[in-house]
Amino acid sequence: MEIVFVSDLAGSGVEWPTTTGLSDEATIRVLRAIQRKLVRTVSAYYGKHPGT
Repeated sequence: MEIVFVSDLAGSGVEWPTTTGLSDEATIRVLRAIQRKLVRTVSAYYGKHPGT
């Protein structure tokens, strides 16, 4: 979602509010909430290589 949010080349970029109906501010709040939830899951694997 972050790439689509910020990239004009690979996403919506400046047209984000038009294509999604969400403001930049609302989107950032959602992204931060997702990141906070994911940190609990991925922190155990942070810095490790797959299969180790």
